[in-house]
Amino acid sequence: MERGVSEEWETRHSLLIRAKDPSNEEAWAEFVTYYEKFIYHLLHRLNINADDFYDLVQDILVKLWKNLNSYEERRAKFRSWLAFVVRNTVYDYFDREKRRNKALRREHEIANHLRETPVTEVEAMIEKEWIIYVTDLAMQRMEKVFSGKAIRVFSLSLDGMSIEQIAEQLNLQKTSVYTLRNRVKARYIKEIHALMGQLER
Repeated sequence: MERGVSEEWETRHSLLIRAKDPSNEEAWAEFVTYYEKFIYHLLHRLNINADDFYDLVQDILVKLWKNLNSYEERRAKFRSWLAFVVRNTVYDYFDREKRRNKALRREHEIANHLRETPVTEVEAMIEKEWIIYVTDLAMQRMEKVFSGKAIRVFSLSLDGMSIEQIAEQLNLQKTSVYTLRNRVKARYIKEIHALMGQLER
């Protein structure tokens, strides 16, 4: 049975705006909840050694916390700014380790690669991964809103199955499949827009 969704996003101010306030510890904790997982994912995509994940994530979060108040949306999208921070922090981290003679050859190569990689390339990668991350978050929210069968119908439709194939596999009427698919799809799109509006502005 469908339950209410997205009210929390519709009634609250932007997470970025609230997190800019250094006295708003609750907003910063929420910011970390969403972006820490994403940063871990980015480091994995950058082929960073897992042993370095924790230190790098903490370095990136500290830089974000120190500089978030200076971020201005009119000058750049948040993801563009995030790409700049991630790229420079990873490079600085391995450059620092290199000076301490702790970094391995692979880490030296990663640092050199990042130094030579334009921010726009890192930004493009972040853009792609962010879309995947947000759509996954939206699907997790859908699973709390709709019945298992409705989610199954929608998931199968995303996999490219036709109404007829889904109806046969799940033993449902085609009209029921059509209704469930469209209901979940409409809410899914709404949830993605709500998440992006809340997390990016």
